[in-house]
Amino acid sequence: MDIVHSLGKVALFRCFSDEELARFLKQGGMNLMHFEKDQLVALQGDACSSLDVIIQGSLSLQSIDEQGTVFKARVLEAGDVWGATLLFSRYNHYPMQVVCDRASSVVRLKKGLVLTLCTEKREFLVGLLQIISDRAHELGLTVTKLNEQTLRQSLLEYLHQLCRQQGGNTVMLPMSKTELANRLGFARTSLSREFTLLQHEGLLTFNGRKVCLHISSNS
Repeated sequence: MDIVHSLGKVALFRCFSDEELARFLKQGGMNLMHFEKDQLVALQGDACSSLDVIIQGSLSLQSIDEQGTVFKARVLEAGDVWGATLLFSRYNHYPMQVVCDRASSVVRLKKGLVLTLCTEKREFLVGLLQIISDRAHELGLTVTKLNEQTLRQSLLEYLHQLCRQQGGNTVMLPMSKTELANRLGFARTSLSREFTLLQHEGLLTFNGRKVCLHISSNS
């Protein structure tokens, strides 16, 4: 895999030319890592020492409660950057475990190289600060949802988001119901029960991963 070409496609790194990225690669501090499905990438409590760029595949930030229920706080897809909020923090330990959802390739940039990139290009520094700010905002929203939203509210909000993304009231779930339950932070059986209740109430119909909503996003 061409690290330079892959990084050049990521928004944060577009301010650099391929020649500049190739120069940084030769200087060291940049490594390509490969992870298999279900492989543990980082344990909760591990120190974060790199800025990670997902080139292909997907990773997720997970926590597991005493009952064994998995909650996926965030799913990282190709093009996403992880570690920006931890790398320069005095509290730079992963708050959750990081697990590989699909076979993934990740470019890891050491702290020294990230500092060099910040001094080389103001656009990179601004982009990194924007990522940090966005993560802080998303964390606040996640905490609010966990404290306030029921399973029904979380599910319907997610389905309406899919409708907007896929351009219609009939959508295909991009993940299994088990994965969706983990992402929403509820048990798989509770999610299945809620789908059935919503169908009985005429709010939606579903067949496998195909879901048709019968209510507008303003309902």
